[in-house]
Amino acid sequence: MNKYVKQERFHGIGQLGQKRLRESHVLIVGVGALGSMSAEMLARAGIGELTLVDGDFVEEHNLQRQLLYTELDAKTHRAKVKAATKRLQEVNSEVKVTGCFQSLHNENIQQLLQGVDVIIDGTDNFETRLLINDAAYKWGIPWVYGGLSGSYGLSLPFIPNQSGPCFRCLESFLTDDEDCDTHGVLGTTVQMVTAQQVTSTLKILTGDKAQPSMYKFDLWESDAGYIQVHSLKQPSCKTCSGERTYPTLRTSQMKRHIQWLCASSGVHIRPKEAQNLHLPRDRCSNHSWTYLPFSDVCMLRKANRQVMLFQDGRATIRGVATTNEAEMLYDEALAFLYEQV
Repeated sequence: MNKYVKQERFHGIGQLGQKRLRESHVLIVGVGALGSMSAEMLARAGIGELTLVDGDFVEEHNLQRQLLYTELDAKTHRAKVKAATKRLQEVNSEVKVTGCFQSLHNENIQQLLQGVDVIIDGTDNFETRLLINDAAYKWGIPWVYGGLSGSYGLSLPFIPNQSGPCFRCLESFLTDDEDCDTHGVLGTTVQMVTAQQVTSTLKILTGDKAQPSMYKFDLWESDAGYIQVHSLKQPSCKTCSGERTYPTLRTSQMKRHIQWLCASSGVHIRPKEAQNLHLPRDRCSNHSWTYLPFSDVCMLRKANRQVMLFQDGRATIRGVATTNEAEMLYDEALAFLYEQV
């Protein structure tokens, strides 16, 4: 029996819609809670091709809400895109899945968008979302935003060729709504947001021309509804109005890209150019540092601070109070590695 028979019987999909899904390519940026669940839903729906972009690894606290991953993935600090790709291929071998173990930035986004029909936001920061938004509007690719905190969530598709506002127009209305590290998050909130994101994606891919509106809910308070945002379009927006400059797509002259993680839980550092670091395969230490190797990342510990270092030079640093302290720790960790060569 056709595995999609029940989906094809739904009036909004049908056999023609299923064919369109099979011929479509979706890029998912971030495969944490929202991205991993979106990927599984789309794989089961029979999407033709999925590209997953994420530079992070699985941790134990992810398992409560990130359903593609296991305790073994967390114990071995497995790259999320590698664990997700393996699982998705087991879910549906007909889907082409490509995992990109890297962060999304303005120097790789154009290449990653080649042949993509829709972008799904699985990120947890506004800087990356503004980058997605600028790229989507410059190259005319629909994208679907999702955000959550506690039992509260929201989702909104953005269609570049329509007359509504873009994400940059709405940024000031959205920035206070998300803080998962402070308020926590329910696994059911993730599923609710993802259901909206994936449904919006299916509608776009199958040709639904409905005007997008924001879906906003609070599961704990049993409150939900759609909000019309068309009037919030900003006439001076640098992405969707007037003279469009797409600010985040400009090439940075900074030596490093430095960004606080969600709720200031750590600092992410990315060198301007990707490195090819030699990461020792054996555990080692000196009077200051302890080094632990894993398959996709290495861990360096110094007192109560931690550096998770990737082969391409990226690092996630926890236990610091400022970005200057994070940079100093990053440099110290690299110096320790060079001593081991």
